[in-house]
Amino acid sequence: MAARLSLQPDPLGDGGNRTFGFPRLHAAASLKRAGAVANNTQTDIHIRSLHVMQNATRFLLDDAHAGVGQDDVPSVFRLRQQFPRPVEPDLAAAVRREMTPVLANVEAGQRIAVTGSSRGIANLALVVRECVSALREAGADPFVAPTMGSHGGATAEGQRQVLADTNGITEESVGCRIESSMEVVQIGTTGSGFPVYQDRLCHDADGVLVVNRVKPHTGFTERVESGICKMLVIGMGKQAGASKIHHQALRLGMGRLVLEATRIIVESARPRLVGAIALVENAFKETAVVRGLPVGDCDALLDAESALLEHAYALFPRLPFDELDGLIVDEIGKNVSGAGMDTNVIGKKDGLTRPQIGAIYVRGLTEGTHGNAVGLGNADIMPRSLLPHVDLNSTYMNAFTAKRLSICKVPMLVENELQALQVLLNFRAEEDPASLRLAWIRNTSMLDELWASQALLDEARAHPSLEVLSEPAPIRLDDALTLVAP
Repeated sequence: MAARLSLQPDPLGDGGNRTFGFPRLHAAASLKRAGAVANNTQTDIHIRSLHVMQNATRFLLDDAHAGVGQDDVPSVFRLRQQFPRPVEPDLAAAVRREMTPVLANVEAGQRIAVTGSSRGIANLALVVRECVSALREAGADPFVAPTMGSHGGATAEGQRQVLADTNGITEESVGCRIESSMEVVQIGTTGSGFPVYQDRLCHDADGVLVVNRVKPHTGFTERVESGICKMLVIGMGKQAGASKIHHQALRLGMGRLVLEATRIIVESARPRLVGAIALVENAFKETAVVRGLPVGDCDALLDAESALLEHAYALFPRLPFDELDGLIVDEIGKNVSGAGMDTNVIGKKDGLTRPQIGAIYVRGLTEGTHGNAVGLGNADIMPRSLLPHVDLNSTYMNAFTAKRLSICKVPMLVENELQALQVLLNFRAEEDPASLRLAWIRNTSMLDELWASQALLDEARAHPSLEVLSEPAPIRLDDALTLVAP
């Protein structure tokens, strides 16, 4: 009879450090009580193998293994990128301006749903508040509906919380009710067999005002990418719709499905679309454009959004170097990018050949991502201490819905940040530590200022859009072997 095993938490005795406690496997009964005998070789090997797994839980890389140590830590300098910086000078007035044609489609007493995004969109609470005020002044009864696919752990309350924590959208901040549900209604089927779902609250409302940012998508390239159309199809499709479209996209392509489903939604009697407010941001996370888009005709909507997408691409921030041995990223999160790290920035979007980055070290998660660690699969190294901060349900539900296992995989775990540098220094062709081509950023949406290693100094000085802000100085490691910028 096999021994019965139970899982018990094991903090691994780290003296209060933030480390992941691997569960220890305990035999709940001795082999003798389980009826096993001393020569039960199969059971004995099984139990001994479990103890081997339990004990081999630390990465023991040291200076001798790596061939480099604290004396080889690279020097870095601070630099600033010059990006175009258009901005709406009076954002509230711009929203009211673009809402004027929308109000022609609204009658007094109508319940109008205003969509709420889970993305970290600049000034979204202000934009939604102005939309709500304009609708109320027209006599309508507006409410905000979270429209974010599977985000928030695919629960109604979770999505309400994401609105508040990511974009500051609460009933108090926008001046209306927030109604949240995961229930959907199927309104049609594409020619390829994709069922088109819509949030029941939006479907049953007298009208829907769609509000979203237009930007390059991290997973596909098409006439429209992230924006109003994707919000219609995936955001308003909730978990059921988002899961179905990602599943179908494995064989047909996401871009094609978004276009097909958008046409069905726009031409359907329900939901009744009354307007769309599209936002474009500059590289500094400021609102550069507010534009009302037509929703009565699908082709007109696609043309208008496509033009905004071109503008968004022109303003999109990028890394200033095409070839890097390593990239250090302080934080990833859903409020930074739907992919945690924007694949357009790190060169991991399908079809991109630049930049080429040897290895990516992710140090942490944003507070606004609520533990959703999607994007870790695009990293190569992470600290073990980050694991307790990962919400597995939120992360895995997102990966499940997106039908992409790779985005939630766990990278190599390091015990301290000296080990992270040692890995970065070893996984490249050059051996001289001084030749390390390294960039260090806060996240992939904030690229106006960053650190770069001394090996990149000459390129930075010769680049017309870069300003060197400091002379190179060594990265410091504190007593816990944590990286400290000069």
